[in-house]
Amino acid sequence: MLNEAERLNHITRSLLQLAQTGFDGKKQHWEIIRTDELLFAVKQMTDKLSPGNHVSIDYSLFPEEEEKMNIKGNFQLLELAITNIVTNAIKYSSNQPVSLALAATDTRNIVIVKDLGIGIPEQDLPYIFSPFFRASNTSRFEGYGIGLPLTNTIIRMHKGEIIVESRMNEGTEIRVVLPSAQ
Repeated sequence: MLNEAERLNHITRSLLQLAQTGFDGKKQHWEIIRTDELLFAVKQMTDKLSPGNHVSIDYSLFPEEEEKMNIKGNFQLLELAITNIVTNAIKYSSNQPVSLALAATDTRNIVIVKDLGIGIPEQDLPYIFSPFFRASNTSRFEGYGIGLPLTNTIIRMHKGEIIVESRMNEGTEIRVVLPSAQ
């Protein structure tokens, strides 16, 4: 019950903050964010929300130059967006291993979430960011179809994009691409 209360508190605070802005990103508190610190915060939040998860951070793609990991944005909103992707990965893979990675170039940061779950049917992929849409193979999982549309709105506010690749019964890879602060 405590974990569910923590999850609802996190979502409610983030939604209230997002609602105050009118979803346009103009009234948000923008700052320089280190994406590696964002991933560590996402892992910490995921551990609170889903104790016993099998999420691991893959350091193999982390850039050597720290300044490449700087983006401009709102930490709390980005944490909510990435945490939602990771908790979906846990849920739809029945808590199999989930990998969280970060790659960076001079112009962008890419957060990569991979799971070994049920996958998203190809015919459903174009609709996953539509409010209240749930993929045709998710009926045995609890959900409302609001997480990914909210996540997509947050990432777009940050001038980023979400790229989804999925294979049925093999898993899903989601890449969140955000512009670097440089």
